[in-house]
Amino acid sequence: MAWWLGAAWFAFLAAFYASHRRVRAATAGKPENRVRRERSSDGGMALQFVSVALVLFVPGPWRAGMLLPGMLTAAVSIAWLWRSLRHLGRQWRVQAVVTDDHELITTGPYGLVRHPVYLAFLGMLVATALLRGYPVVCLAAVAVFAVGTEIRVRAEERLLSAAFGERFAAYAGRTRWAYVPGLR
Repeated sequence: MAWWLGAAWFAFLAAFYASHRRVRAATAGKPENRVRRERSSDGGMALQFVSVALVLFVPGPWRAGMLLPGMLTAAVSIAWLWRSLRHLGRQWRVQAVVTDDHELITTGPYGLVRHPVYLAFLGMLVATALLRGYPVVCLAAVAVFAVGTEIRVRAEERLLSAAFGERFAAYAGRTRWAYVPGLR
């Protein structure tokens, strides 16, 4: 099971790397003017990584009975991430930034939730927890992830609201959920 989980995380992280390379190639040689950046998002990102570290480095016993649900959750999360990043295209950044030529993406996964990358990230966290986490550690990891994600979502939505005004408000009203359908 360990090799499979490692391969799943590799595929998940490969999506970010491929997206980063695609954005760099598309913007190579072109000056990028950042209209605004939300530094508070960095703290949220740190909490998200702490949550992943909790389930990866405070492992519980492997749960063979959770292999299929864990594999399915990871596979769906990986596919969702690849599709989300593909739709986001050159808008993707690690940090919360709006550039002078920023576009508001509202199609594909972004037509269902406003932050589908965070949903994919949560899915990988849950898949990892299903396979190898102590229940109390898993609950703590999900709580830390939720706090970090809320910080990031609020920072990004402040940026998008300032940049796109009524267009973003209409989009947020249509999608209803930030990253977890039915919850947030």
